[in-house]
Amino acid sequence: MSIFVTGTDTDIGKTVVSSWLCMHAGVNYWKPIQTGNDSDKNIVKNFSPHTKIIAEAYKLKAPLSPYDAASLENIAINVESFGKRIEKTVMEGAGGALVPIAENFFMADLIKKLKVKTLIVAKSQLGMINHTLMTAEILKNRKVDILGIVINGEIENNIKSTIEKFSHAKILAVIPRSDDLSGTLRRMDLPQEILEEAIK
Repeated sequence: MSIFVTGTDTDIGKTVVSSWLCMHAGVNYWKPIQTGNDSDKNIVKNFSPHTKIIAEAYKLKAPLSPYDAASLENIAINVESFGKRIEKTVMEGAGGALVPIAENFFMADLIKKLKVKTLIVAKSQLGMINHTLMTAEILKNRKVDILGIVINGEIENNIKSTIEKFSHAKILAVIPRSDDLSGTLRRMDLPQEILEEAIK
């Protein structure tokens, strides 16, 4: 299995979802580009201690888009270095689908280049319908295969139906808010659609 976890924005739970996948599927974790001082790989390791962490291709200091963070360090990100996907790996993007990486090359383009299916992660909050539908539209326009959507936080059934109807993608899981997030993730089995992808 190789799945790319993208999101409708930054700080909406991509790393939590990546940890959940690693925890149950026994796959590797790779964040191709890390920006800022935070280290998502450490969060994954805390949730899923046995997960093998693959080093970032680029680790940039500023908490900005990869394009802007790289520019501050006079680094030109070589998009050709992402030419081959890594098997049996959960890959996590930085920010959302239209976060720029290089000239005329965005996170959605990286997903397409890696030829992997993607999970869209959205956070249950005001504006989530618009952000989720725009993300799905961007990915479809690049002919990226959307495996499904995962929502962080409870969601009303009518909103769930609206998102599925207009995105033409299934909401595979809803991760509830919890004071024991690690325990919650361990109790949540992976949906069949993800399990089927995992055994490929």
